[in-house]
Amino acid sequence: MKATATLILCSTLAFAAHADVLDLSGLQSWDLDGDLSNETRIFHPTGGAPFNVILTIDYDITIQTVGASWLSEVEIRFGNSDGTFHGVWPDTFTPGLGNDIAGTARFTGSFQTDIHLNADGEFHVSLFESFDDVPDAVDAVLLDGSTMTLGYFIPAPSASMMLGMGGLLAARRRR
Repeated sequence: MKATATLILCSTLAFAAHADVLDLSGLQSWDLDGDLSNETRIFHPTGGAPFNVILTIDYDITIQTVGASWLSEVEIRFGNSDGTFHGVWPDTFTPGLGNDIAGTARFTGSFQTDIHLNADGEFHVSLFESFDDVPDAVDAVLLDGSTMTLGYFIPAPSASMMLGMGGLLAARRRR
């Protein structure tokens, strides 16, 4: 029992918190979801770490709409390299929800998530419109300084070794 408690403590301490800031400045939305005109940025936030689960997203973005487009129409989609999304948090998010006006506004906040990235570690961020005012034209842009900070945990390099040693100790004590 003591060896099991020690193993759990060691494996818990073997994970380190990390955060990556993604620059979304200049990202544009053109049309409805799925339109090829919309822009997507590809990031590798966990640097290829073997444990690719994003746990928190903090955002600080400034949206500028074009023409009659409203702030509430701008949506952000998260996804993986193969177009899939794994996690309980919805794969879209509307920072300007309820702001049914045109113009420029800054939105900040954070939320918890559990976005599971594929083995390649790619994290895709796309901008699109929930209502397309003018087809094939820019409806909104994220201004300079627009960022998202992704929080995640990855195992320390010695985590696997500690888990293996803990298993050996537990097996030896049973004999």
